Amino acid sequence: MAANWTAFVAGNVLTAAQLNGVVDNFADIAIFNETQSSGTNGGASTTGSYIKRTLNTTVINNITGCSIASSVITLPAGTYQIAALCPTFATNVNRARLYDTTNSAVLVQGQNCSAASGNNVFNSAPVTGSFTLAGSTNIELQHRFQTAQATNGLGGACSFGDDEVYAEIMIRRLA
Repeated sequence: MAANWTAFVAGNVLTAAQLNGVVDNFADIAIFNETQSSGTNGGASTTGSYIKRTLNTTVINNITGCSIASSVITLPAGTYQIAALCPTFATNVNRARLYDTTNSAVLVQGQNCSAASGNNVFNSAPVTGSFTLAGSTNIELQHRFQTAQATNGLGGACSFGDDEVYAEIMIRRLA
């Protein structure tokens, strides 16, 4: 078995150029989320319009020129791919999106989602896609709900003793 493993490893060693390519692919990434202390709910959902989701924690940010303040992400010019999840509880139909507040435009519209209020259902509204920015732009992760839910419409606490994590976005710079 050891000889087979050695042959496998020897035949699959990455060259320095390949390794640099892999490292480069992961260098331009940012992940932000909402982190609360154990037992803290995600907050109240409201109806009528999109609301900004809280993003208060930087997990990683290796995108030069990218920053976050008051849940608003600033990105430099470039092409990006995003994946985001926005939890919800008992709010019926809902949808999240990525919104460009600099130019008042929807960058990525999320999928329709439902968290039935009569059944006390948790769900997460996904937002995935790509977009190109011509210049430095402020963006927000936003969410809209059919039904308002006090205290935990934006996600309910597990209260397991570790941090509660709610909305999360991963941004990858493609070019």
